[in-house]
Formats: sequence, structure tokens, C-alpha cells
Amino acid sequence: MSENRKLPEIENLEDAEKNKKRNLFSRVKNRIDVRKAKKLEQLESKQLSEEEKKIVEAKIEESNKEVNEFQNKDKKKKIKNILFFIFNIVLVAAILMWNIFTTEDFEPFKFKEINLVYFLIAMVFLAGIMIVDVISVHRMIYRKTLRSRWALSYKSLSILRYYDAVTPLSSGGQAFMVTYLTGRDVPGSTSLSIPIAKLLFQQVSWLIVTFVCLIISFTNGMTTLVSAASIIGFILSFLMVVVILFFSLSRKLGTKIVSWGLRVLVKLHILKDYDKYYGKVVRFVEDYQNIMKEYSKAKFAIIYQLILHLARFVLLFSIPFFICCIFKGFDGSKFGEFFVYTALIDLASSFIPLPGGTGMNEITFTALFKGYLGGKTFWALLLWRFCSYYFYLLQGLGVLTYDTLFGNRKYRWVKKKFDLQEESQIFRRMQIDNFRQERNKRRKKQKKTALSE
Repeated sequence: MSENRKLPEIENLEDAEKNKKRNLFSRVKNRIDVRKAKKLEQLESKQLSEEEKKIVEAKIEESNKEVNEFQNKDKKKKIKNILFFIFNIVLVAAILMWNIFTTEDFEPFKFKEINLVYFLIAMVFLAGIMIVDVISVHRMIYRKTLRSRWALSYKSLSILRYYDAVTPLSSGGQAFMVTYLTGRDVPGSTSLSIPIAKLLFQQVSWLIVTFVCLIISFTNGMTTLVSAASIIGFILSFLMVVVILFFSLSRKLGTKIVSWGLRVLVKLHILKDYDKYYGKVVRFVEDYQNIMKEYSKAKFAIIYQLILHLARFVLLFSIPFFICCIFKGFDGSKFGEFFVYTALIDLASSFIPLPGGTGMNEITFTALFKGYLGGKTFWALLLWRFCSYYFYLLQGLGVLTYDTLFGNRKYRWVKKKFDLQEESQIFRRMQIDNFRQERNKRRKKQKKTALSE
């Protein structure tokens, strides 16, 4: 009897040990799923009030309206965009002609003489910028929805960059990103917060990097006409942050500053409709403040995003050094100098109202790098503009074309598939729970019979 009683106990212990080994991964996965479920419950518990929902819906409608207005532009605005693009091409062609006819040492492009290794490094850095940006957007989406959506992160970012590249002062991409995210089943409040949060971290990181570069340029005597333009760009960007801080501390004072600034722009005939832009600026600043308040409670998220965006600008400002290496060979002593030059170029073009800082980017690059590159300046400029501007145009056009032909239809099928998977997962969990309950009952009966024997 005693031996018979021990046998089932030993078997149960062995089964338990086997289950521990077999189910180690599944138990870890279950714990992760439990934590994820708790986090989802917390996110769902933070539901918006009726007033907040109405505000979010109104803002989404406004973004959709901006997108529709842009897409249904009248002929005059379409002609303006075409003229901007033609101006960019003419400017690049003019720089080429100026190099050919006024520079004695101008050299035609010779593919055999370029160093492909440094060209590949420059392309890797460009890919690194995109990867860092995608990780940033992916984290923002996951933080609010607990869904890993890499493809959506990439495509929404590509659309943001594309419309930033075709609108004055790089300001048109946010509305398109909001519309795209909401159209891909991302909650309205999350869709609205991501472009603003992206801009916030990007701007803070940009100010940090460019401020350090400005100090280095003055301490090392690198003062030129480009430096003067870069100071103007830094001051204007810094003032924007100051206005937002004033709004946070004193709404009345902040409102007066915004009102005064817009009136000056209207008098200078830079802006036409004062009321339209005043409402936009106030709403933008309020959204900016809401993001600041939200992230002030998540220190890890702030550090994570700042590191990513700092890495982005380090990669971006490093590319011209490797472009110069393509034509002139490696010279490590020039890295810091060219890094600072690129930051000054970005600062100088930041306040130019033309899309992509057209004109100022080309002029400042030529002025700063001409002394080193000589007759190869134009080819380096062309490659730099591809990395900093044309690449985003081509990428955005590629994403828009793909979505028009395949992506939109594919998403509708994927959405149906996802809904069916959710239903099947719920059914599967119910079946597993029922099976476990029945198994536990069966084991208890076996133990009772074993003990009775």
C-alpha cells in the first residue's frame, strides 16, 4: 500500500520537473502577457472625458481639413509649388554653371576616382538616421497602444518628412501624419500627440547640438557670414521655445507676445490672415504644453527620446565629412570642423520660408566647403542635398505610390485578419482555461483513488 501511494507522488514530481523545463519560456511569456494586460487596463482606465473627446475630434477634423485643403489646392498654389521645385533645380544648375565658368580648377564627375567605401559609409549614416527616427515613432505608438507596428512607424514618418520637405518652413507634415495614423486605427489622442512630441524632442536636441557647435565655431575663430545667418536661425528657434515657456508660466503674457509677433509679420506682409494664424499658434502651443506635461511624468521616456534624437543629429551632421572623404580621401582632423560647418548650414537655412531651406543650404554649403573641395564642391553639394532633402522626397513619393496601389487594400485585409485573430485568441484562452480546470479535477480524482488504495 505504502509503495503504491509513493509511486503516483514520484510520478507527479517528475511531471512537475518536466513541466518546469518545458514551460519555462511559456511561463515567461505568460508573465509578459499579464503585465501587458495590466498596462492595457491602466491605459483604458484613463479614458477621456466627453469634453476632451470633443476637443480631440475637433483637432482631428482640423488636421483632415488641412490635408484636404492641401490636396485640393487651386491652380495658383499648385503653380507655386511647381515654381519652388523649378527654382531648386535652376539654383543647383546655376551653381554648376558658376563652378564651370568661374572656377579654374572645376573638375567634371569621374566615377572611377571616387572612393566607394566612404560613399557606402555616408549611405549607412543616412539609413541610421531613418532607423533612429522609426524607433522613436515606434516607441511613441507602443507606449500608448502596446502594439508593435514597425511598418506604420516607417510609413507615417516618411509621410511626415515628405510633406515637411514640400511645405514652407517644414511645417506641413504634422497634419498629414495625424490623418495617416488615425486612418491606421491609432487612437485620436495618440495620433495628435506623436507629431508634436516628435517635434518637441527633435527641437530640444537640435538646439543642444547646434548651440555647442556655435560655441565651438566662435571659440575657434570660425566666424563667417554663414555664422551670422546661423545666429539668426538659432535665436528665432530659441525664441519659439521661450514663448512656449511664457505660455506655461503666464498665459496672458504669452498671448500678448504671440499677438505682437503675428501683427509684425502681418505688417511685413509675410502673413495675411491674422486671426487664422493666431488660433493655430495658440492651439499649437497648448498641444506643445500638454505633451510637456505628459512626458514630465515619464523620465525614462524623455531620456530615451532625447538620446535617439541627439544620435539623429550626430549622424546627420557627420555625413558631409564622409562625402568629402569620397572626393578627397580620409583626413580625421577635419571631422570636427566639418561637423560644425554642417550645423551652421542647418541653422542658417532654418528660417528660410522656402521648402527644404532651398537656396540658403546650397549657398552656405558652397561658401564653407569650397576652400577644401575646390573643383569638386558641386558634386559634394549634390550628394549632400540628396541626403538632406531629395531622399525624403523620393521616399515619401514611394510610400504614397505603394499605399495607393497596394497598401490601403492590404491594410483593410490585415485589419480584418487582426480582428479575427483577436476573436480566435479569446476563444483559445477560454478553451485552455476549460482544459486546465478539467485536468485539475481529473488529477484530484486520481490522487484520491491512489490514497484510498
